[in-house]
Amino acid sequence: MKNKAGLGSFFHSTDADKITDFNTLEYIPEYELFYTGRHAIKYIFDKLSAEQTIEKIWLPTYYCQHVTSWLQNCYSNIHFYTIDPFNALHNLNILDFATEKDIVLLNNFWGFFSYTIPTTANRPICIEDHSHGWLSTGCLKSTADYCVASLRKTLPIALGGILWQPNKEKIKIANIEILPNTAFYNNWDAITTAMDLKKEYIASTVDSSAKDRYLELIGTSETYLQQQYDVVSLKEEHKTYINSYIQKAYTAYKKHNFEYLLEHIHLNSNFNILTDTKNTPFGLHLVFKDRAAFLSLKAFLIGKDIYPSELWPGNEKTDSWSYLLNIHIDFRYNTTDMMHITTSVNQWGMHFSENN
Repeated sequence: MKNKAGLGSFFHSTDADKITDFNTLEYIPEYELFYTGRHAIKYIFDKLSAEQTIEKIWLPTYYCQHVTSWLQNCYSNIHFYTIDPFNALHNLNILDFATEKDIVLLNNFWGFFSYTIPTTANRPICIEDHSHGWLSTGCLKSTADYCVASLRKTLPIALGGILWQPNKEKIKIANIEILPNTAFYNNWDAITTAMDLKKEYIASTVDSSAKDRYLELIGTSETYLQQQYDVVSLKEEHKTYINSYIQKAYTAYKKHNFEYLLEHIHLNSNFNILTDTKNTPFGLHLVFKDRAAFLSLKAFLIGKDIYPSELWPGNEKTDSWSYLLNIHIDFRYNTTDMMHITTSVNQWGMHFSENN
């Protein structure tokens, strides 16, 4: 693969001016920034708990295993509701399981999901997670009480999370202590170094130790984040840095690349491509019912220097599909890269079908 940015899901350092602009503030004029999406979730959970009695916090059963375990370490009142993440025509009625004393976290799966929030007075507080649906219709036109997102899933930044109220009211900062954290700031610096190293690796004509050092820093950082549970005060220079990447048209690049993929990938009985008539997905999502086929394609792609991720391992099987393979198709990639992906997927399809 000629594009050496294909080292996995983490970004390399990218100049914000090189990314096409988008008027995000037209849809989300007021927001509060955090270091991670988890910090944004914990902040709003703690804010609401300080203002009123919260009996249960509801999470979807199919959700990021890292965020789920992190929240379970923070709260003893976590409960779960069932929803099929591969059926955007879901018919979820939160009043079937939650009360007015509860919080319900709703996930915008892959950028396809929009939720109908009850308008009755006696209903739970609804918070939507748009980490994998940033700038989707569900994100920009949400009617939830609050919305959150892990911005680093889409923006080429070291860290970043966001919280906003879709009713366009300004977020009211609660009396919740948010302390500076030197270790966390050092972690930001480590990720920034890793992103710079990846940029150096991509620009170099020969392989170098930059790749190994980059991967080591990212691994150490992820381990640290999973074990860090306090909401950290955002440095002004970090806030300015994140803000410089907010108003960018990330979906436009994905839309162009996804349209090419849809036209050229040969479908077979082993997987399905998640798509939607109204939204561009977070990435190229290939979903499987058979784990062996899933693992076979993943290994085949890695052999072709394409590094997919699984969203998310450890979740129970659903009624439709069960294993999701995500391939990034963001602004780092062009039509040549999409051609390499389609050729590789099609080659695997022919080989796997002949041998099974």
